[in-house]
Amino acid sequence: MTRAALAALCALALAFAAAPDDAAAATRLFIRNHVSSNDVRGLTSWNGLLAAATTGGLVTVAMPAGPLTKTLAAPGGLPTNQTLGVATSPSGDLWIGTVDGGVARRSPAGAWRRALTTFDGLPSDRVQALLRAGDSVWVGTSGGVALFAENRATARVTLRRSDSRASTAGGLVSDDVRALAIVGDTLWVGTGSGLSSFQSGAWLDRRAVFAGPVNALAVVGDTLWVGTNAGPRAYAGGALAPVASGHLGASLALAEAGGAIYSATNRFGVFRRAAGSWVATGPGLPFGDANAVGTAPDGALWAGSETGLARYDAASDAWTVYKTEGPAVNNLQKAGVRDNEAWFTPGNAFPLGLGLGVVLRTDGASWGTVTSAGTGGALQAAATFGILAAREGHLWLGHCCGPGPPLPRVDRYDPAADAWLAPGGSNVLDFAQAPSGRIYAGSDRSGVYVYDSPSGTLVDSLTSANTSGSTVGLGSQDVRGVAFDPAGVGWFATATGVYRWNGLGTDDHSDDRWSQFTTGFPSPNTTSVLALDTSRVYVGTQSGIVVLTGGLVDTARKNSITAVIGAVPIRDLARDPRGIVWMATGAGLARFDDATLQMERFTTGDGLVDDDVRGVAWDEARGILWVATARGVSEVHPQGSGAPAFDSSAFAYPNPVGPGATALRIGGLSGAATGEIRDVTGRLVRNFRADPVSNAIWDLSDASGAPAASGIYLIVLRDGDRVRILRAAVTR
Repeated sequence: MTRAALAALCALALAFAAAPDDAAAATRLFIRNHVSSNDVRGLTSWNGLLAAATTGGLVTVAMPAGPLTKTLAAPGGLPTNQTLGVATSPSGDLWIGTVDGGVARRSPAGAWRRALTTFDGLPSDRVQALLRAGDSVWVGTSGGVALFAENRATARVTLRRSDSRASTAGGLVSDDVRALAIVGDTLWVGTGSGLSSFQSGAWLDRRAVFAGPVNALAVVGDTLWVGTNAGPRAYAGGALAPVASGHLGASLALAEAGGAIYSATNRFGVFRRAAGSWVATGPGLPFGDANAVGTAPDGALWAGSETGLARYDAASDAWTVYKTEGPAVNNLQKAGVRDNEAWFTPGNAFPLGLGLGVVLRTDGASWGTVTSAGTGGALQAAATFGILAAREGHLWLGHCCGPGPPLPRVDRYDPAADAWLAPGGSNVLDFAQAPSGRIYAGSDRSGVYVYDSPSGTLVDSLTSANTSGSTVGLGSQDVRGVAFDPAGVGWFATATGVYRWNGLGTDDHSDDRWSQFTTGFPSPNTTSVLALDTSRVYVGTQSGIVVLTGGLVDTARKNSITAVIGAVPIRDLARDPRGIVWMATGAGLARFDDATLQMERFTTGDGLVDDDVRGVAWDEARGILWVATARGVSEVHPQGSGAPAFDSSAFAYPNPVGPGATALRIGGLSGAATGEIRDVTGRLVRNFRADPVSNAIWDLSDASGAPAASGIYLIVLRDGDRVRILRAAVTR
């Protein structure tokens, strides 16, 4: 293409510029959530896919064995990531039972319909079992059972009945409905207290057949299989057979495949019924309880455990494991940023099979774990809480909380050299690095440890006993948060208020200056502290926030924040260089502009993975806030009010686009942009919308859906009256 032709194309693209967008708004968050979606609770064939209900959203598997696609909770979509079961409805919709959001419904085209909840007649919003029956769906919950009729053409539903133990006079023997199956014209219901049946409009107590907890039900011919804690039992001809030989453990799920019945168990694998007894299937299942088993659209048997999916090959009698990308555990505590990676500590939570002593890491695309076992014990096998990425590149990790032996210690890790050091100290919840370079570690029972950062040597401590040079001293050994201002003044959040310390640049504690602050605090039980500058300090407490300016409570800032978040626990604090204070709270993520006093709160309604926020860390290199919660990680890309969606750093990638590429993306976005792709003639190929999280703009097809021809394409980015034109080369 000649320079003149290219200039003409650029002029043509500019001619299509949109009018300015005057919409002024508060901070906008673009959020990508990261969760572990490998704890599988239910399986079904749907729309040519295998659908898996997991405790980390919905996972679908293309046939025969991937790729795996993850769908997470989002406003207007899946109401929660905590899902327990799946079934295909008469209209072809996928019904998804959730822990507390009722029944989510997804059409074959991918659209989300309104969830069914107690408002629609469900006895409870915890849905534990689903069963299609003709033009209807039975729904088992923790509060009883409901029956919905569905119009096959429109997917509209009508409640036919809703029953509980009380409403059936005990015919439904328990409200804890766990499994459903139909034999002939009889509905069988497995509950936490035994069996019930429903036939011709009447409920019957069938505990005479089986009166213990029922985990699963399945039907093969005229035989009802009952999954019990002792194993699977067959009910036929009015008699319940004992568990046949060969089976180990509880039967948690049952399914028929290839003419055989399979039983998934609690850590003993999956068993197959053969010649009147049970035979263990071959190796390869992922670790943990096998909570689900079912057949895919191609007839293959799949199982789901607490740590992944697996496909069974009967010919080789072996399983192949399939897992989705994400953190190894969802329940996290603190976050830290080192170079191009975010690191997370899980506290007392740990991935199944790995044990305590785990740290998680991600570059935003893939996840990894550093474990005690994997480091030969260099990372202590104890709960990890505190984390700090020091300026020298080391990661400081604090284990907590217990009396030992052995005491939960401090570990220092150098990722570049893969080298570990245990410098001393124990039960550490938080770290901070002073302007001097020293590392200060807050212990929940030993005050503050002081380390030389380059060598890792433990050089000093601050305790109630050795800070007697002041009339106050460190009045509590229980230190939960540590911070330093630019002048080197330390702040320590404790169970008895926050303490300010000026060591005057020496290791001689006799001249140290200490002050204690509790007056005007919503609670003396402080949890976190952030020194914004030499004058202003933010202190998190169990009952809200307090701001100190010049050592006095800053009523204006405190009230501005409290008016939005109330008296909620503040778990962690972080800042970005623009004077924005981010707060991890028990009721979502909060953002406060220290200059304008603008206060905002964000929750799952705004796209956060969870409202129970434990840790926050700012990634300045990428403009990302990493948010650790009780149910996963939110990668937050904030766009301030009035900030442009892109600047001169925006770029298209990969470029050139080679034969193996599947999409063209835009990098360098800080907000939502629209635009179009045009070919060398100026003809429109594709309109698009992109943002920092959803940045794939083109699937490399032309307007007819065929692969786009080789050549130069113009990408026109628009944000109000701002326009930027990029070029991309496609090679075939």
